[in-house]
Amino acid sequence: MINMIYTPEKFGYKMGDNIVPYINRCIEQHGECHIGEGIHVFGRNDKDWSKGFIWSDSCIVWGWVKKNNVKITGAGRDKTILRFVDNVQSRYLLDKDKDIVFMVHTNYDENCNDNIIENITFDGNYDNNKDTSTICAIRIRGSNNTVQNCSFINFGVGNGQKHECFQLALGPIDKNDRGPNIINNHFSKPGKKSNSTTTHVPENTIVAVGGVNCVVKDNVFENMEFDCVNQQSPLHGITIGDSKNAMIINNHFINFQGSCVYVDSWTNQDFLIENNIVKNVWQFIHLSCQNWDNKDQISFNKNGLIKNNTVQLSIGNCYYHWTQPPFVSNFVGYVNDPNIDHEKFPGFENIIIEDNNVTLGYRNLKNSIEESTKLLCFWGNNVGDKKIKLINNKFISQIPVVVKKSIFKKIIDWFIKLFK
Repeated sequence: MINMIYTPEKFGYKMGDNIVPYINRCIEQHGECHIGEGIHVFGRNDKDWSKGFIWSDSCIVWGWVKKNNVKITGAGRDKTILRFVDNVQSRYLLDKDKDIVFMVHTNYDENCNDNIIENITFDGNYDNNKDTSTICAIRIRGSNNTVQNCSFINFGVGNGQKHECFQLALGPIDKNDRGPNIINNHFSKPGKKSNSTTTHVPENTIVAVGGVNCVVKDNVFENMEFDCVNQQSPLHGITIGDSKNAMIINNHFINFQGSCVYVDSWTNQDFLIENNIVKNVWQFIHLSCQNWDNKDQISFNKNGLIKNNTVQLSIGNCYYHWTQPPFVSNFVGYVNDPNIDHEKFPGFENIIIEDNNVTLGYRNLKNSIEESTKLLCFWGNNVGDKKIKLINNKFISQIPVVVKKSIFKKIIDWFIKLFK
């Protein structure tokens, strides 16, 4: 049997056309689409409804007829590039709040399972879309979906108080179903969010996953910067929510000015964060038990193991909000909101931080040097080592050692300077 390769060209696509409707037709008829090399125009920037549905011409969509086993492949990341058109118009119908767009979006009310996206670069073209929308890449609701060998650039929160950005958001409708696989992807160049309010600034969260046995491994998060003037969205690398047996393993964070793993919602049980390589980052792990209007969303992190990670923390000032004072880099931090009933919402249970190799950073203050914190409660009630425990970690200081001169050496140096 000859394996057919289904491409947009089979439906009349030519380079320079908007590729989206051709991909959607390919998926609708065949359940798969192979996209060739090149930088492909993605989406519409007109508002002429007589030309067709703007949202389905600007977003890869499925989940109404075909739901499962859809496969979208490219010729290789950095070879197949899908780039949002300037001023993409899909926001007018795709989401209820109308200030967020995705490049890939399945039917939100249906389980779409066992789908694969691979070997593509997704470019959100943030600078030419930021005034109207938050720009995101992929949202899939369903079990056992995979995104692998892709690159993601230029996604972020729109100007003003737009919606939080989830560049990748994948998880099942039923939290007891299998979670997604996010494998061997590359993330860089977050959209440079400015023009923010002085209160809360929505975050740029790179990977958000949930479900049972979700896997985030072998990914690279590189050169992702925060700036109080030009890039004001706090950066969260990976977050889990409504998860069980999540594995965050073998990822690389390089020059990441945010929290590599940030968790602040829902129940997360039996998670593993292991063998990650982290260089020059502001914070490795942040766990937050904070109050939400929806009480089911209040975070409970239970039976987590953070083990065998190699972490190098940053030197210098770190920030979370562009109007707030800086702080020193941090290995593991947590929030335990004092306004919550902790008998009902315990927040943390049996979090083990073990056998990690950590090079501490520091920052220079006016009359002293402040070294990175190892385990810090940023706000609220300290939970103690019965709930969060450090075991057998190796901490290495980077603070320069200043050797004080003896009085005799000072006298000799004075004479040398005097008769020079």
